[in-house]
Amino acid sequence: MYRIFSLWLLLSGLSFSAQAQYSLIFCEDVTAEGKPTVISNSFMVDDDGGVLKFLLKTDEKINTDNIDFRIFYVSDSGKEEEISRMPQKVDANWNFAWKEVVFFDPGNYKIKVYTGKGTYLTSANLNIKGK
Repeated sequence: MYRIFSLWLLLSGLSFSAQAQYSLIFCEDVTAEGKPTVISNSFMVDDDGGVLKFLLKTDEKINTDNIDFRIFYVSDSGKEEEISRMPQKVDANWNFAWKEVVFFDPGNYKIKVYTGKGTYLTSANLNIKGK
């Protein structure tokens, strides 16, 4: 029994390591090399709105030709309400992609990233504060 469990554990580890790891970063700008500047999960906006970038990074390749950034408003009770979808064409060989977004309304948001076919990649929480 121990051998079967050990074999299963080894094979499970190999299958998880074969999948690319994705991260979502919020920042003020992205360099041509994919480096974020002024990283934060909290930004301030005024009445004219505030610009920030969503940076999707992976340790390998994106492996899709479309990604979909989905913005959810998170209420005080924790309920998520989808308010926007922002599809973007990408090159499957890229290891990063970014999207410029303007926020006007303070609140808590969750940004989820999917492939164009609906496969979940990653997500992160964002707090927008009014000035």
